[in-house]
Amino acid sequence: MIRASVWLLLFALSQGALCAQAEFRAIGGSGFEHAKVVIPHATGAFLGGVVKPQESDVARAYVVHYDEYLDHEWSILLPFGDPIEHIVDGWSESEGYATFLTERFVQGEGYKCAVHTVDSTGQWLGSLEPNVAFRPAVKVDWQGDPWAVGTSGTRPAALNLETLHLVQWGGLPGLTEEVADAKVSQGMLVAVGSQTTLDTTRAAIWAVYPLGQVAFEIIQPDTVVHGWSRADAIAVSPNSVRVLTTYGAPTPGNEGVESTLHSMVSINMSLGKVNGILYGPSFGNRPGRDLIWTPEGWIKLSQTDFIPELGQSMLVTHYNNFGGYLSQGAWGTLFEDDPASVVAASDGSIWVAGSTKGTIDGTWNACLLKLDSLGPLDQWFSEPTGFGVLSDPLFGTLTHLGEVADDTPWACHPNPAVGMTSLKRAGQPWTGEVPEWFLLDAQGRQVRQGRGVDVPLDGLYAGRYTLALTDRDRRHVVQLHVAQ
Repeated sequence: MIRASVWLLLFALSQGALCAQAEFRAIGGSGFEHAKVVIPHATGAFLGGVVKPQESDVARAYVVHYDEYLDHEWSILLPFGDPIEHIVDGWSESEGYATFLTERFVQGEGYKCAVHTVDSTGQWLGSLEPNVAFRPAVKVDWQGDPWAVGTSGTRPAALNLETLHLVQWGGLPGLTEEVADAKVSQGMLVAVGSQTTLDTTRAAIWAVYPLGQVAFEIIQPDTVVHGWSRADAIAVSPNSVRVLTTYGAPTPGNEGVESTLHSMVSINMSLGKVNGILYGPSFGNRPGRDLIWTPEGWIKLSQTDFIPELGQSMLVTHYNNFGGYLSQGAWGTLFEDDPASVVAASDGSIWVAGSTKGTIDGTWNACLLKLDSLGPLDQWFSEPTGFGVLSDPLFGTLTHLGEVADDTPWACHPNPAVGMTSLKRAGQPWTGEVPEWFLLDAQGRQVRQGRGVDVPLDGLYAGRYTLALTDRDRRHVVQLHVAQ
């Protein structure tokens, strides 16, 4: 890895004695790599997004893993059967495992989703590929099940990843509605995105009851004159719901020039009304990107051109639980940077996934930013933050983006199975060292573990599972179908 800390600048506003310490990593090749989500864990972090070679129509889901020191350990491309697939969300159900929700474009059929699980060694552990016309945006837990929330056709929709039941709402003639993010509040699914009619796009907020009825709908939540608007993200605290919106507005004193700005909207869930609006900047190119809540308050992520030395950079803003401003800091390279999402780890560190342009060869590359705390984010650093760049060796070993390796000698018999299945190696019963195995469901959650060649399946729901086992210090996976 190349470390060149002089290339990374940090700027922060206000004052204070101690700032959050930051680390920045960029990785990629000569094509387009964009990171959508980062999943920190006790011994490192997964970074997930998309890779698209130059002069190619193929796009693949791309996963990178860093160790606890943020040194690169491995990179993989997720298995695919379609020419276009990219990660839209990711989460971890068990330590050392990551599950990614992807959007796939199936030739002749349109958009569908897939769920892939990997472990911290880079082993792919299986996939769920619902045969449902659906464009996912985010995963939520609702009514005791995992759901993918997104768009089906031109309507907002939610897909139960256990039962594959699809819930839709909206759908009035002449409208195109898209979901960007969703959360659950007071038992309701709250999705945000946009509604387009003719040539006008407006921010949209929908709250949906468990049976699929719309509790309320808010279109264009504020009254400021916009050329267009959209809702980018939603965050929920124990006491409130806030939505991050981006909009186009005239630039003061510069007629004919449009600024891209953002605001934070507070929603009264009981009344289905807007409680209030906290506006951000009044001019510039400063779109919203993500919003989360932590016990320390709200964290807003946006792109900004406020710092001339940084050009387009990543801006992290911290508010208290009541929405009061605390501090903010801009991070980036001397090139263009575009954040995608932000997450808070259990140790209080803040992680940002996104893209940076120019650190390797002038193209867009995936990147992550880690802040060890919320700071405060409020002064110039006397020393530059840590900076690392890696030209990913993965792209030098692939002959094409369709390569997927699956050479495990293990299998299950019977498969599909009811009640019990047995592990076999190279088609014969195993007589060697007793293997240790773990059984994962389609969402990557560990549902059973044991030792030996017999795998009990009693009490499991019918569906697809992944059996992961260790044989001679190597991890293997077997796809298993549990029948009714």
